[in-house]
Amino acid sequence: MHEIGLGLAQRWRALVGRFGTRLVGANALLLMIASWTPGNLMVRSGIFSGHVEHMVAYALSGALMYAARAGRTTAWQAALMLSAFAGVLELGQIFVPGRHASPHDFLFSATGAITGVLVSAALLRHAHFGGK
Repeated sequence: MHEIGLGLAQRWRALVGRFGTRLVGANALLLMIASWTPGNLMVRSGIFSGHVEHMVAYALSGALMYAARAGRTTAWQAALMLSAFAGVLELGQIFVPGRHASPHDFLFSATGAITGVLVSAALLRHAHFGGK
């Protein structure tokens, strides 16, 4: 089982080495589009509340960002950068018709970002040290 994990880790490193910056950039663009879509065009999942959607989107983004930048960025730097980006996107909603900036949305986004980064860091550390 450990050999499978090492093989996946090696493939992930090769993928990230080749496309990591593009993945992070594409993810940032998707977050920007989702955040700055006018209110009348906005689509919600209907499954979760808006706050949970914020947390999930930023947790997945945080996990991806840290996994793609591991070794070049510490977990706290990645969490801080993504949280700051969430703040910029939230404030930008002031200028989008049908949207508004909300401190609660920002807090849920930042919490998701931090959670995603920390989970990704723990998983990478676990894979790197072979489950120890």
